[in-house]
This record gives sequence, C-alpha cells and structure tokens, in this order.
Amino acid sequence: MGTLSLPPQATQVGLAVDVAAFAMHAGELRVLLVQRGELPHARDWALPGGFVQVGEALHEAALRELRTETTVELEPRHLEQFYTFGELNRDPRGRIVSVAHLAVLPHGTVHVTGGGHTLGAAWFPAHRPPGLAFDHAAILDRAIKRLQVRLEYANLALEFLPDTFTLPELQGVHEAILNRPLDKRNFRKRLLAQGVLVPSGERRCGVGRPAQLYRRAKGTRTAAL
Repeated sequence: MGTLSLPPQATQVGLAVDVAAFAMHAGELRVLLVQRGELPHARDWALPGGFVQVGEALHEAALRELRTETTVELEPRHLEQFYTFGELNRDPRGRIVSVAHLAVLPHGTVHVTGGGHTLGAAWFPAHRPPGLAFDHAAILDRAIKRLQVRLEYANLALEFLPDTFTLPELQGVHEAILNRPLDKRNFRKRLLAQGVLVPSGERRCGVGRPAQLYRRAKGTRTAAL
C-alpha cells in the first residue's frame, strides 16, 4: 500500500478536553469554573480544560486539567465522556475538537484555587452561570441535560452525597439537578421500589423526629456508559 497523504485542503486538528465538574453546595447544584489568564478570552470564565498530550488517555487529560487548573486533588466519584464538540469556529486559535467530560466531585469539595495559567477558580450556580468563553455555555447546558437523564437510570444522584444520607437530602439532589420541586410521596415511593437503598440502621438527630439514614444497597453502582 502506498503512503497515505492528506488532501490539499486538510489542516491539522487539535484535540482537547473540557470538564464540567459538579458538586452540591448548600442544597444547590454548582459547577466548577476557572478564570482564564491567557488569550483568547483572557479573564473570562470557562470550564477547566486544555489540550491532550501525546500518549495521554482522554480521561487522564481530563483529570490532569482539573487538578492543574483548580488544585482539586480529590478524584471524582464519577467521570465520563458525554459529548464531542467540533464545530468549525468554536475556537479562534484554529480547528480544535474537544471531548467533554462530566465529573461529580465528592461531597464537601468546596475550597478551590486557580492554578496553571488561570487567574482563579470558583463554584457557580450551574443553572445560573456567568458568561462563558468559547462554546462552554453549550457544553455546560448539555452536561446538565446529561445529569438529568442519568438521574432516571444510573443512580447518579447518590454520587453527590456522603455514604449515609436522609431521603430529603436525596430528594434535594434530584430537585437541584432538575431545577424543579418534586412530590415527596411519589418520589419516595418510586425510589424505594427500585431497591437501590437500604436503611443504615442509624438516625440523625436534629429538630423534631430523628431522621432515618440510608445508604447505597450492596452491589449497586452508577451505571456505566
């Protein structure tokens, strides 16, 4: 076979990753953003991300960029590729294709600091973000829709919580992701019928009657891609 050559009109394509990392803060779904320190879009907020290095797996690149740009050392409880963005004019530097990743950071992940070439990092309400660089608003919108779909069949809401939790806390995660209230009775009936939760045998004391704590049923995992 002869040597494969590119057509005259072909140009080099850059490969990048962007990470939509979510966590629950004070009952609200938050997304982790960084403030860019370089052109293009200097000083604008964006999702953590960057170019994939030679010999680097995509998920390794996503974890590296998350760690470098936000100083978050904790491994995500859930990480998955969910879409590839390759519109022709998505980046003024040239033809760059980005493989977007969705990440759920452990419960209690709050303190972040900008690193690498960023000016800072911070959590923002996922449903009310600031203006974002590049096409990151579209990436974030699709990531939220992915979260909402996976609530229905992948037990993904459990990844936002500590090992034991109350049913109101779990319902709060669903409502925060869906951005709407749910009927308490119907939610509990449907959830308990799925068999993914078991009582932990413990209760949390607070105002009023101590609340029953639940945990993930043994062998239950977030569904894979």
